[in-house]
Amino acid sequence: MKKVNVFLMGCLAVAALSCSKDDEKKLDENSDPDGVNKQEEVLLDVNAVSSGVTIEGATKVQGSPVPSGDIEFSLDYEKQTAFQTNGFNIEFKAPAGFAGAYVQLKDENGMADSYFDIPVGATSGVYNKAAKTFERGLFANKKSAKSNLAGKGEDTSIDVNFEAEVTAGTFCYLICVYDGQGNISEPEEVCVTVESWGGNTNLVADWDFTKEIDNGETINKGDEYCDEDSYTTTLDCASGEAKEITIEYCYTTDSLLMTFNSDGTYEYTYNDTDRDFDWDASEESCEAVYEDEEEIYTSKGNWAYNEEESKLTLVEFEYTETYNGETETGVEEEGYLAFDGEITLTADKLVIIEKDTYEGEEEVYEYHFNKK
Repeated sequence: MKKVNVFLMGCLAVAALSCSKDDEKKLDENSDPDGVNKQEEVLLDVNAVSSGVTIEGATKVQGSPVPSGDIEFSLDYEKQTAFQTNGFNIEFKAPAGFAGAYVQLKDENGMADSYFDIPVGATSGVYNKAAKTFERGLFANKKSAKSNLAGKGEDTSIDVNFEAEVTAGTFCYLICVYDGQGNISEPEEVCVTVESWGGNTNLVADWDFTKEIDNGETINKGDEYCDEDSYTTTLDCASGEAKEITIEYCYTTDSLLMTFNSDGTYEYTYNDTDRDFDWDASEESCEAVYEDEEEIYTSKGNWAYNEEESKLTLVEFEYTETYNGETETGVEEEGYLAFDGEITLTADKLVIIEKDTYEGEEEVYEYHFNKK
């Protein structure tokens, strides 16, 4: 009798395990039924793209530049990604005597009819594409903003933006640099993929934030977290006493809901509470006094998914920020690159992974979400 019971229990256990595996939610293997990502393989007409490119401070010249080869110049990348409206950056290490660059689009049929003359004054240092405000929104890097190609020795950047007529697809460009004596380097060629908006139906849902993992340290939604950047200073008290105190920066993520739509748009609203140091109250009481300030940040824009690298990109086009009772609303006509990085995705969980390098060490921040 015992043997029969053991046998039956074993069968039931196997059956239950089998059912649980069958019932487990799985990602839709056909995650791009509309062929959104296929649009990125379309070869774009270079003259049409060239007419839709804007580079502030550059002039357009008919024909093609003629290299003399008297300047050494090279790039360490041959491919890069761009986004509709937001465009891309051309980043390189400028040689000695650098006075400007020539950029001309090309395809398998040849060169565009004109090229861009970009003087040194129209270039800038390497920075995060469209990052007009480095510390804004949820995905602002904790320490600094880096571009996708930064860290490879590049020190000069050309900001390339697109008009609305530049759609998803591919094209190439040649770039050469020149000096003040009229010398022109040999060209380097780079091919660009303009990402489609959307691209993975498994992401289309409402996602509710549950926790952040900050360099291995877990911070759950609703838990107060005080970062390591506290410092000690002298407080000049109203009583005349000078007292040494430690000031901390602490915050609590109260809620974060992120929505990805099938048309390639997104929206997220981030609500947190900052514990701010109150200098006046601290000087009066002669001890550290903090005041809670609520921040609500809403970001709206477009999302793109790179299926080859499992990368998610968020390009913000408008935002609303309320802090300390004051509300600011902004529109980014050229787009703000809010996030561009790796994700992991299951049927009901999403992890957005942000990586940064600070003082030679990699820092990793993970944002965990459950599907609602």
